[in-house]
Amino acid sequence: MRGAASMSFVGFALATLLGAAPAPARAAAAEPTPAPVPAVTTPAARPSSSPATGTPGAIARPTVAAATTTAPAASRPATATAPGSSHPATASPPPVVAPRAVAVTSPSSTLREPAPRPVTDVRVQSRFATKLKSTQLFGAAEYLSRGDYYNSPGVRAGATYYPLESIGLELQVSHYWSSLNAAAERVKELDGRIPDSHAPAWLFLAGGRYSLGYGKLMVGGLGSAIHFEPQAFVHAGMHWHNGDVGPSGDLGLGFLVFLTPRMFARIDAAIVYEREDRSGTTVGVWGTLPSLSVGGTL
Repeated sequence: MRGAASMSFVGFALATLLGAAPAPARAAAAEPTPAPVPAVTTPAARPSSSPATGTPGAIARPTVAAATTTAPAASRPATATAPGSSHPATASPPPVVAPRAVAVTSPSSTLREPAPRPVTDVRVQSRFATKLKSTQLFGAAEYLSRGDYYNSPGVRAGATYYPLESIGLELQVSHYWSSLNAAAERVKELDGRIPDSHAPAWLFLAGGRYSLGYGKLMVGGLGSAIHFEPQAFVHAGMHWHNGDVGPSGDLGLGFLVFLTPRMFARIDAAIVYEREDRSGTTVGVWGTLPSLSVGGTL
């Protein structure tokens, strides 16, 4: 009897356990995970006791209230209901304006403004000496060399009038003290003959000068600048050489240096051409005529 009762008890227990076991849960349909909502938690209420019985009251559990968040009006698109339709029409959002880029310069990378320079007046030096509407008088020492067996040192006197600053009209007269050179003296002593060329005596020329420019040069030791003008000149006239009269002319370059605004020195280097009678024949004679002049301006 006890064995049958034990088997009955075991079968009853298994039946009870199998009937009480829950059925396997079905897989729930996948739903979108809701966005996390911040929860507002109220503090737990203290236990209270009944004033009548003095028994401890129930402990209030903390309640969790779902807080509804509302998006700002500026971030939500405006909605409107289209006429004749139950669906709201969504208005297009306003255009987004990109903020301007602002260049930020580091203080350490900025360059300091240079110190202001002192204000100076622009000064242009005027000419040291002017020749416009003025007359220059001069005297010169010169030497005429024509290859005619004569040594012909001479002197010159002249004047130059400048109607323009760069152009002058000139008149000059030269006189020479000519003598036979050493070769002609030997021939004269041996054979008693003399050259058929005429000894230079007088030269009359008129012409013009043109100033090519104006400059100044600082030379060490002088303490001041040298003011100068390169010039070009040409003359024409006549000569009187020991009784022979004929046409003459010269051309060349000069270098005028102002010693003071009124005093000057000038070096001229000229090529001379003359027509002269020799042994009954008219010939052309070429020569050189360097000169050194000193003068002043009226």
